[in-house]
Amino acid sequence: MATFTFPSLTIETESIPIKGETVQVVSFIGQITNTNAYEINRSISSVFEGGIYQIILDLKKLEYINSIGVATLIGIIKTVENQNGKIRIGGLNHFLENVIQLMDLPKKVHIHHSKEEAILNWT
Repeated sequence: MATFTFPSLTIETESIPIKGETVQVVSFIGQITNTNAYEINRSISSVFEGGIYQIILDLKKLEYINSIGVATLIGIIKTVENQNGKIRIGGLNHFLENVIQLMDLPKKVHIHHSKEEAILNWT
């Protein structure tokens, strides 16, 4: 498990086995704002250390995201797609549900109500 701390945001990563695959769970805790977005974008590639491109983004504790944060999430999704990986999103609050719906995500991105649901429905 790795933890990355930024002003008003912590990102925790944990590799877990799911149905014979190693999956990286990436949890965002706090807010992605103009004050931390540059540092986050500069460091986000560390999510893929070890060459794991099977990702669950746990956004349950992400309280706020701005347009730069949306670009960060899209960057993660595109990296996973380019590596023929899989990505799931879990744990959206009402605000994030609205943001995600506006993002026009690729069809391969599955959205679940929680990280646990994403794990149970991993295919």
